[in-house]
Amino acid sequence: MKHAHIIHKEHKFSWVQACWLVAAVILFAAAVFAFETHDNLTLAARTLGTAMFIAGSINLFVCIKKSHEIHGSRWLIADGICTILLAIFPLFNQLSSPVLIPFFFGMWELFSGIIKVMDGVELKEEHYHPWKAISVIGWAELISGTASLIKPLDDLVGINKVIAVIFLVQCTGFALKAFMYKYLTE
Repeated sequence: MKHAHIIHKEHKFSWVQACWLVAAVILFAAAVFAFETHDNLTLAARTLGTAMFIAGSINLFVCIKKSHEIHGSRWLIADGICTILLAIFPLFNQLSSPVLIPFFFGMWELFSGIIKVMDGVELKEEHYHPWKAISVIGWAELISGTASLIKPLDDLVGINKVIAVIFLVQCTGFALKAFMYKYLTE
């Protein structure tokens, strides 16, 4: 009787995981910054846009370099491109009205959520383990993005806290990708 041996590829911490964790830390710092910024969110939007741009660039770079290894990488590339392009608005001071700020970051969260839900669906169809986690983050992004568009919520808790939640959810998504990396490359 022959015994079937399962060979497990030993997984070491990779530069991809490091990049995604750096993006998560940057987005976490942006969330704290947004939470603490009470006065002028119009000026703060440029700092938040910089965090967006860096995170999107990291995502795009990683996925282009490793697209042949990461399952669902085309959705991650789309998320990176979308984030970079949307970051142009706050970076170049196109968010001159405080009313536009939660709307803008909410739309970013909605786009990103849709992309992650689609990525989760594709991973599920391909029978890859992390599809549930990716989908949960996508749905969390859809919920927080939608909530940011509700004016009474902004008034109740404060625009800065709503934006902080958006950045925290994005941070969680990058951290999750870093920890799920080995499952995305099987």
